[in-house]
Amino acid sequence: MKRKIIVLVLVLFTGLNVFLALNRHSHSKPHSYHGELWADRGGYFVYLPAATYYSFDARKLPGGLDTLTGRGFKLDTLSGRVITKYTAGVAMLQSPFYLLGHGLAKLSGWTTAPYGPLDHVLVDIAASTLLSLGLLLLFLNLRQRYGEQLSGWLLLAIYAGSNLYFYTIGDPGMSHVYSFFLFSLLLFLVDRWYQRPDRSLTLVCIGITAGLILLVRPTNAVFLIISPFVNATDLRTGWRRIASHISAKRVVLLLLPASLVWLPQLLYWHYAFGSAITWPYVDEGFTNWAAPEFARFWFAPNNGLFTYTPLYVLVILAAVVAWVHKDLVTACTSLAAFLAISYLGSSWWVWHFGCGFGSRTMVEYLALFAFPLASWTRWSIQRWGRWLPAMTYILLAAYNLKLVYSYGNCWFFDEWDWQAFGHLLFGPTK
Repeated sequence: MKRKIIVLVLVLFTGLNVFLALNRHSHSKPHSYHGELWADRGGYFVYLPAATYYSFDARKLPGGLDTLTGRGFKLDTLSGRVITKYTAGVAMLQSPFYLLGHGLAKLSGWTTAPYGPLDHVLVDIAASTLLSLGLLLLFLNLRQRYGEQLSGWLLLAIYAGSNLYFYTIGDPGMSHVYSFFLFSLLLFLVDRWYQRPDRSLTLVCIGITAGLILLVRPTNAVFLIISPFVNATDLRTGWRRIASHISAKRVVLLLLPASLVWLPQLLYWHYAFGSAITWPYVDEGFTNWAAPEFARFWFAPNNGLFTYTPLYVLVILAAVVAWVHKDLVTACTSLAAFLAISYLGSSWWVWHFGCGFGSRTMVEYLALFAFPLASWTRWSIQRWGRWLPAMTYILLAAYNLKLVYSYGNCWFFDEWDWQAFGHLLFGPTK
């Protein structure tokens, strides 16, 4: 495919998603749970205004800003500290858009306030842009095995049929679309490095990306463990190519950039909590290790994974089909990731993770799950023709989009209230 066509599609697709995000949020108040920078999202974002305008002095920020934006962070006016429990990875990925947007605003003489309209728009632009780049990188990886046409249509189907759409359009301030971009980037870089292991720059980029992946969500370590095996022809080959490419120099080229990415976070923790190594999630954690809430995590009307995004049922089916057809790498990496994230999510102290859309901790792993879905799609076309996968993805997209435009970001009913869920699915959109 010609580069000009790819760039044009990328720009148009990004523009469409920005429009959809702006349109969705134009119907709600910015300082409410519908907003792009409310609560958790504001906690991710606070690093940017604090660093650029206020020198991390809480007494300089507008009074009551933490309460106004849903208490995603705390302004300690006595000590002057800006305190957030969230790591800075999302803010780092948002920073180019933030700096460019505020730079243009300053040149134009616009008055900007922290967490004002400009910041909300910039978050929409950042999420849509990184989503497009993530899909492009994933496309470049998939097309080597499955061809351009199948890969392109498949990624569009995954986007329209999964909660990745919701976390780009409906909740772009959360971390998941940013992790999706980084996952896709890491898979792209790892594949390129295996093709040309002599390129040290690629290894440095892998280290930076891996550091950011952990900085966005530390539980993303699951993906880092699995990623070297993706695209290997078999498990033994995966182990061999990892072992054959490891050396002391290469380990340093990986770990040093990753450590530098984390350095600002360690400095912030020392400033905010008095220690460079800390657990900022006070009174929160994985408290259900012995009795994970799998049934609720997968099936509850309140954020259940399969309930809101049945595409993940197809992911499991596709992994089983890959296993039957001896594609053990695709099967094992996908099933291992699915079970690990399900276990972690089900063990968290609040298994539904508050306001969300379908067990949101699984969203970024669609970068991995695209591989078994591509394998299943190709196998289905060969066996039954295009109609079966086409109709399957169309139905999944229709189901997903209906819920996205009916759901109000939070569940206010009993966790097993199927009547309320049925109203979302079959009632009018909002």
